[in-house]
Amino acid sequence: MPNDPTARDAHDIDPVAPRSPSSGTSQVPDGVGVPATTRTARQRVEWVDIAKGTSIILVVLLHAANLLISKGFAPEVWETINSYLQPIRMPLFFVASGLFAQGMIAMAWPRMLRSRIAHLMYLYTLWLVVFLGVHNLLPSDVRHEGYASWMNVVGGLYMPNSALWFIYGLAVFAVAAKAMSRLPLWLQLGAAVALNIYSQYQPVVSWSWNNLAEYFIYFLLGLHARSLIISVSRRTALPWIAASIAAYAAMYYLLADAGSGTQGLTIILTTFGLAAGVLVSAAVVGTPVGGILNTVGRTTLPVYLMLDMFIAMLGYVFIKLAIINELLVVQAVAPLALAAGTVAAALYAHKLLLALRLNWLFELPPRLRGTARREA
Repeated sequence: MPNDPTARDAHDIDPVAPRSPSSGTSQVPDGVGVPATTRTARQRVEWVDIAKGTSIILVVLLHAANLLISKGFAPEVWETINSYLQPIRMPLFFVASGLFAQGMIAMAWPRMLRSRIAHLMYLYTLWLVVFLGVHNLLPSDVRHEGYASWMNVVGGLYMPNSALWFIYGLAVFAVAAKAMSRLPLWLQLGAAVALNIYSQYQPVVSWSWNNLAEYFIYFLLGLHARSLIISVSRRTALPWIAASIAAYAAMYYLLADAGSGTQGLTIILTTFGLAAGVLVSAAVVGTPVGGILNTVGRTTLPVYLMLDMFIAMLGYVFIKLAIINELLVVQAVAPLALAAGTVAAALYAHKLLLALRLNWLFELPPRLRGTARREA
């Protein structure tokens, strides 16, 4: 491995790395150079993909349940379930994204801006336009009128206001983390914690920017606390897992009973949730469930990009099926079925689009990104 700090290695896993059309895997495999012969080595890499897979599935479940509940085709208990998972979903994803971003932050500014930030902003802008076209074609029952407007594309360039906000957030986090990289670590983390707590009490510009203010600390944790997080991931004994889940549940209900004014303690709740998420992800490495989550986690980008559209399209089918309206037991599991269908549809659509050589839908062309020479 060259000593060039801009080279991608085991410490520089792009959270939205493009996939090779021929193999369906990252062009530079996650964990390259890491022995795969021991469970510990596998956990260091595979549990991260499992965590990302878990995160995206929980996000899809949230959107699927929200659509069906709004149409009266799912019980409101799903709102409670998703509320319980809310402090874990995106923090877990951003921790996993920051976990191997050291190489990206070490890049020179021109290299990073061209190869990473331009890539993220290209995807974000391109799929805003795709959203515009798709939502103008969707039936009115499931169409998002905001996405169907050109103003969403124009305004979205400075005010992310769609399901694509996380891509915008990754670009903002990368730039912010690099800009702060020469500051003392205590100051970086302290400022991010303060921003997190502030966002719990005062709106920061808009809901999306408020999300970025809240979640930045978790990207920094993944970036700077890598050794600690990996150390936690090795404690996969059942007592540790049970204790982390119990601590999260206890803190959740403690804050729920405490009422208003305690939302600033959410960061503590999420810390317990992240510990549980890391431990469970590491514990299921090598199991059938872990295999499914790992497969999804290695290809999260197309799911994030297309979940909104497939939930709308498949949700329309669900809404028109009389059996869902007639059988309560079917309604109870409908969000799970819609989420599973959405993930599967996005992954298969991704393979089809790559087979049709539409790679530009998922990656800034290598020549523009400055990676054509390396890939050759």
